[in-house]
Amino acid sequence: MAGISISGLASSLDTEGIIAKLMQIESQPKIRLEVRQGQVKAREEALRDISTKLQAVSDAAADLRSPALWADVQTVESGSSAVSAKLLSGTGPGGYEVKVTQLARAEQRSFDFASSPSPSQIEVNGVTVTLGGGATLADAVSAINGNPETGVYAVASGGRLVLSSRSTGAAHTITAAGAGIAEDPSKLKAGLDASFEIDGVAGTSASNVLTEAVPGLELTLKATSAEAVAVTVGNPEPDGDAIAAKVKTFVSAYNTAVDAIRARLTDPRVTNPSTQADYNHGILFGDSQLSGLLSRLRETVSETGLGALGVSTGAPGASVSADSDSVIGHLSLDSSKLGEALDGEPAAARKLMAGFGEALQGVVGSAVGAAGSIPGRLEAAGSETRRLNETMTALNTRLAQREERLHLQYAALESALLHSQTQSSWLSGQLAQL
Repeated sequence: MAGISISGLASSLDTEGIIAKLMQIESQPKIRLEVRQGQVKAREEALRDISTKLQAVSDAAADLRSPALWADVQTVESGSSAVSAKLLSGTGPGGYEVKVTQLARAEQRSFDFASSPSPSQIEVNGVTVTLGGGATLADAVSAINGNPETGVYAVASGGRLVLSSRSTGAAHTITAAGAGIAEDPSKLKAGLDASFEIDGVAGTSASNVLTEAVPGLELTLKATSAEAVAVTVGNPEPDGDAIAAKVKTFVSAYNTAVDAIRARLTDPRVTNPSTQADYNHGILFGDSQLSGLLSRLRETVSETGLGALGVSTGAPGASVSADSDSVIGHLSLDSSKLGEALDGEPAAARKLMAGFGEALQGVVGSAVGAAGSIPGRLEAAGSETRRLNETMTALNTRLAQREERLHLQYAALESALLHSQTQSSWLSGQLAQL
């Protein structure tokens, strides 16, 4: 616990104020150290941000090289909602004419139901369903649905037990008998097979989902059609839309990284800084490593011939300005040129993209890879932060000790002055008595 201090009791000096001023002078190294700590932290955060954005560029470049992106795929389209189609595997390209004359339907039967006071049984498709005494219609529905081996779904409709086959088709019939149920034949809906024609060849199916009518193609019949529905299967080729989307993602990631690096390189130092934010400006201004990285990125884009696919920084022209892509280093995408390259020579486009992706990943890897320049700088920043923290701890200890010594010294001064004043008063009293 600190002792009680009465400032200037004997000397009439503001000793606390004097000590505060002295400690303010003594603390100048601490202020400079705090500024340095803030700058190191700001540089570390800036480098991490740049590293994250560069990693996104590397990932996007890797996607451009992915074999899966360039794998042959086929498209399939249906000309009507009456028939939907999807690929199960490779199938012959071209058009198929599908006409639906009848949809497959599940059989449905309705039964009057009477509750029995004693336990009873219902036979559904040869499966016995046991009901307890006093079982209601709802109990019967629940018991039947709880046993999928019956092959039916049960519902209560209008006070009747309605059974529907779990499978469509004429072959999936329903038989049901037992105490307490009586069928209403007028409500019978017999099961039906689907009837259709594919390219003029008639066929039937117990299901509305056809998986063998056209090898590699699944057709789902949804409605009858007076006219044949055209189902078109495309040629096996890379998905141009998917490739274009990946190229756009890459261009966006690249431009974002360039903006992040340029923002740091062009952020000037503040001439007379007064706040930590002022001191943090310019921490990477004109940084040679980042400037070199931007140059290598731009060279890679130019030298690998990516412009043939519509990706470039543009060429300087009469209207060029400081914000032009050719000056900033932004990439721009000519979608029509990319589409023409993919339609004309997809193999050549793939080879060019793979070579570019590999070259760019090498450049980015030299910056953000495990042995890259940025991880090395981050490690150095971490070491400096630890050293600064240790220095700050030692400095705080010295300042606390210095302040304690000043308090003791001024307390001793006050004590000595007070003793001297007391002696002087006593001596003056003695002389007055003489």
